[in-house]
Amino acid sequence: MAGRAETTGALPTPKTPCVQHRRRQPAPRPGGDRSGRRPLVARTTIRCRGPAAKLDRPLSSCRAPAPAPHRYPPPSRNPRHPPERGTNVPSPGPAVIELRTHDDLQAGGERSAWDLLLDEDPDATVFHTPRYLDAWYRTFGGTTAIRVHTVHSDGRLIGVIPDANDRQGSAGGPEEIRRFQGGTEVTDYLGPISRPEDRFDVASAYVDHLAGDVDWDEFVAGGLPVDSRWPEAFRRALAARELTIIEDSREDVCPRVALGGDHDEVLARLPGRLRQELIRKTRKLARDAGELELVQVPAGEVVDRLDAFLDQAAESFPDKAGFFQRPDMHTWFRTLAEEFVAEDIFRLHELHVGGLPAASTVSLVHRGTWGLYNSAFDPTLASFAPGVVMVHLLIGEASDQGQQVFDLLRGDEPYKYRYGASDRVLERLVVRRS
Repeated sequence: MAGRAETTGALPTPKTPCVQHRRRQPAPRPGGDRSGRRPLVARTTIRCRGPAAKLDRPLSSCRAPAPAPHRYPPPSRNPRHPPERGTNVPSPGPAVIELRTHDDLQAGGERSAWDLLLDEDPDATVFHTPRYLDAWYRTFGGTTAIRVHTVHSDGRLIGVIPDANDRQGSAGGPEEIRRFQGGTEVTDYLGPISRPEDRFDVASAYVDHLAGDVDWDEFVAGGLPVDSRWPEAFRRALAARELTIIEDSREDVCPRVALGGDHDEVLARLPGRLRQELIRKTRKLARDAGELELVQVPAGEVVDRLDAFLDQAAESFPDKAGFFQRPDMHTWFRTLAEEFVAEDIFRLHELHVGGLPAASTVSLVHRGTWGLYNSAFDPTLASFAPGVVMVHLLIGEASDQGQQVFDLLRGDEPYKYRYGASDRVLERLVVRRS
């Protein structure tokens, strides 16, 4: 989370049978939404693209293949007389890629399809869910104009791109800045979702829409993990539309610890020096300050305890006290907890030392990834590094629960690398409207 402080010391169209002995060309394959329902859209952009457009193929390969010539006798179209094996059957036409723009996706079939698509994107996080983005908008939206773009291939949802327009002042007057929803302060991963094989089609549909839209001056595509292949998909799509990227940079990193196995197995994979340091700090805290106990605050008590958590965070990190003391930040943590605590996604933990709380953390646990969202500790125990010990114990808890990744989220604070974390790089692309 931006602004977080270092933890000190965490179904196809049916074929029409033809009359026997009559040669007929196959009926063209219909495109678009075959459901017969009128889409609830603000505007529509339609593009045709070959069905095999992939990130690992050049742009020229995205053209639809030319139909193969007929051989004589032509293949029968009568379902009672199927084509003989080896007969050349014409290939289907190119898929129809359609982008629909919605002012709201609070409910309905496409909202449900968004939720289902999340499960097919290995890089989707809790930050990409409609519930998280709704919570963000209720807290920080203000006058920000938001929209959700859905991309469809022959009527099938293949991508979702939530964006937001902010008006900012500049030397030349107000400018419209378009970004992905989620903001820059509280959301660690940003951007679209899709199946991996649909990245380029989704990026291209959005960039085509962008090129025809006059309501923006600058487009900032930030918070995109390099390994998700979204940055490369947007580079190719922008180049195809001759939109110039004025900034292509490394925006931040999210250090992550690969889990798998129990806590002892995770510890055994650490370099000896790091492993011994964590064990030593844990033993010292228990010996000199009291018995250690990692406690998860019951769901029914979490919301009421968040103000105290944020107050302690402000005391722990005086240089960031202003961030933690902001009223909208207190509102944000409560809103996020109310949205996710019942499903055990939002979790508040405390490290009790000698029966008293010495450190606390807020985590977001989603689809096998434990994300350390923020942390705090008792400044009077700073010399014992209760924050470091608590994150060590949380990694153990995540391992024992079968989580696959412990994500320390945005920021390259030195403490994060004591647990053997490796950086997941986030990139940002900026485009100016010419």
